Amino acid sequence: MSGFNTFFEKNAYRLLIIFYAIAYLLPISNRKLWIPDEARYAEISREMVSSGDWVVPHLLGLDYFEKPIAGYWLNSISQLLFGENHFSVRFASAFCTGLTGLLIFWFSQHIFQSRKKSFATTAIYLSFFLVYAVGTYSVLDAMVTLWLDLTLVSFYWSLQVDNSRQKLLGYAVMGVAAGLGFLTKGFISLVIPVMVALPYLVYRRKLSELKYLWVALLTFIVVSLPWAIAVHLQAPDFWNYFFWEEHVKRFAAEDAQHKAPFWYFLPIVVVGSLPWLGVIPAALRQTWNHTEWRHPIIFLMCWTMIPFLFFSIAKGKLPTYILPCFTPFAMLLGNGLVELFDQQQWRLLKINSWINVVFSGVVILVLILAGSGVIGRAPLYQASERSALILAVTAFFGWCLMGLLSLYSPARSIWLTALCPLAFGLLLGWSIPKISIYSKLPEVFIHENYEKLNQSQFIFSSDPGVAVSLAWELKRIDIRLYDSHGEFAYGLKKSTQTDKYLDINDFVKWISTARRAGNVSLVILHGLDESVDTLPKADEVITEQRLSLLYYKKQSQDHNE
Repeated sequence: MSGFNTFFEKNAYRLLIIFYAIAYLLPISNRKLWIPDEARYAEISREMVSSGDWVVPHLLGLDYFEKPIAGYWLNSISQLLFGENHFSVRFASAFCTGLTGLLIFWFSQHIFQSRKKSFATTAIYLSFFLVYAVGTYSVLDAMVTLWLDLTLVSFYWSLQVDNSRQKLLGYAVMGVAAGLGFLTKGFISLVIPVMVALPYLVYRRKLSELKYLWVALLTFIVVSLPWAIAVHLQAPDFWNYFFWEEHVKRFAAEDAQHKAPFWYFLPIVVVGSLPWLGVIPAALRQTWNHTEWRHPIIFLMCWTMIPFLFFSIAKGKLPTYILPCFTPFAMLLGNGLVELFDQQQWRLLKINSWINVVFSGVVILVLILAGSGVIGRAPLYQASERSALILAVTAFFGWCLMGLLSLYSPARSIWLTALCPLAFGLLLGWSIPKISIYSKLPEVFIHENYEKLNQSQFIFSSDPGVAVSLAWELKRIDIRLYDSHGEFAYGLKKSTQTDKYLDINDFVKWISTARRAGNVSLVILHGLDESVDTLPKADEVITEQRLSLLYYKKQSQDHNE
């Protein structure tokens, strides 16, 4: 056993790189794009590259002001490097997660002076279920987490050094990172670092450090101001919309988007902390007991708890919002976990192994029962999907197996536990049931009906997410919206195109004239018991699960008369 652990300690750096490549890079091309998020970020970046407009974000040709520009830049560069495919769409998230892992590795070694702890911390972070899920999914949260982390790491490092030149350099990097975060997701990149740094400066009685704020502010302005001015000149209403709708209303308005209760993030933390949930109490207690690291531990705790409370107070919530909290959380756990290993506290470590075994076992049981129709309104997997069900069970059997191995070999449990979600990530793309595929991954349906859609002069969708997926697959921005505009409300209000959105009454009036110009396709995402019979009679109706294509062939003027 000692030889086994010595091998892992000597090769930990290589093993982390291999783990990252297999877990984060290998699976990001093996599934279609989820709606609405992945299709949205893929299409905005595709339109940016296609149009050559790298200043104002557009979606379906409409102004789209929900986020700033830097995340789209990274995705666009990825598409230029790797092409318009699923790998390029998710690469920026995976890449930023990898860079965050490197930053954690360096910072952990800096504050705890232990290579073993830096490896453990990085392994914990990269295998956190929430980190893994977001890091292989195309959203902006992995990117803004990198910039927030770099901002706070630069602040702490600057606070520790005595050399004036190094201190100025640290605050300059802090400003650059904050600027990049601002360009990725807005004012949150300023609010969070300030909320963490100020209480810590008060605790350390180092408010005199504020005199260096001008350096960070200067570099922040240098990074962010050019685009801020450019977007104002091209789209003067951007900042008004972005500030009020995406910040003030989302944080405080009663009708905030994604409104959720204060405790919303508690279950997210529980699930997101897997496969390390069972070690949290003991590891945190062990970390807190080391008084020689009191200052960095207090900093990491501020970094964990203050953003968590901030996002909990906000009215609008999404699971990905608390991703930045998992960086310091991993460092707190990594430090305490290595201490538990050094003390051979195997009983405490086995608790975590049992949690992983029970969790994966319950998921396997639910999959089998739901897949066979024992529970639920209908079988989760149809008879023709047995292979997908087997792969889903296999994914969590891999989780269970790693839990069992760590249970019987606790001295190796850091590495074995980190491998728990690996099979899930690798097999996810082939284990999704059709009912989810045809509602959340509409690219499959679009591909099956590509010829009809591609030959249509006009294409409408009843769901904004499906509309974006149509644009991505067909490489067309002229997709129209039927009876639901969702996140396109602002862009539609500013658009001069009168038929970009039609409600059901307008569509009935419009279609007879439109069919003289060409074929019309209407893609409907409907409820399981919802019928499309109330719509104008189509020449052909194709239905798969919750998706239907109503195909209206071109008619001559004589036919209409």
